[in-house]
Amino acid sequence: MALSDSEKKKAHRNRSGSVAEAISPSDSTDLDLTGSNLYIGTGGDLKVDTIDGQTITLKNIPSGTMMNWIKVKRIYSRGTTASDIVSIY
Repeated sequence: MALSDSEKKKAHRNRSGSVAEAISPSDSTDLDLTGSNLYIGTGGDLKVDTIDGQTITLKNIPSGTMMNWIKVKRIYSRGTTASDIVSIY
């Protein structure tokens, strides 16, 4: 059962880690909830916008990496080779 936007926002505010959502990288659309932790299932490069507006490509992220040290608002499809990306909030 999919969660409503208000349920996602509540989980995000509480930082409970109880909600996970598969991410589809996009060159034009920000994530539904910015600042969540990311899990990289299949490693590669990850081009992102941080919540402060910086665009950066993180190179060679290994498979199985939990990224709780950077907060992003967009994951680009061009420039991203990593896949199976999950947002956890």
